[in-house]
Amino acid sequence: MQEARSVPEEAVLKASNINPATLLATDYLNHFNEVLMLIEMLPSMPDCAEDVFCWQEMSYCDYFQQSTFKGKDLAIAIYDQVEPDLRDRFESLIGKINEKVGRLIEAIAALNGDINQSNFEPIAFMATTEIRPLIDQASALINGSQSGTDWMLAVDHPTAQDEIDRLFD
Repeated sequence: MQEARSVPEEAVLKASNINPATLLATDYLNHFNEVLMLIEMLPSMPDCAEDVFCWQEMSYCDYFQQSTFKGKDLAIAIYDQVEPDLRDRFESLIGKINEKVGRLIEAIAALNGDINQSNFEPIAFMATTEIRPLIDQASALINGSQSGTDWMLAVDHPTAQDEIDRLFD
């Protein structure tokens, strides 16, 4: 039988920027925010494409192992203590983000170096409209709140995937 480890006191968790209720740290989302920012900048700064290609999927614990985050050891140590349903929902969202980022990187690569601004606009649009809301949902899970943001439904436009598909027609 596996012995349960104790969770550090709330003050220790807060001092390490770890949510005491969920035992998760929002710092992990920087991994996605950085690539999202680079993709969103592509229409005005196409040279960022090379930096986008350097991005790699990284699990929560793998991210913290290479991080300079002050609470990284604690974040890794208590990850297996995150409530299983919450961790499953969190990892499912992270999987969706990884999949969408991967598809965008493939779309950028398929341009074969054609760095025309108009080629990057639908890719940046998709990043903003499809990845940012998922990052917001992951943040809400980490912070123990429900995201009320469903602004994607209010925007009258073709879907971002339609715009990406148009590039390949």
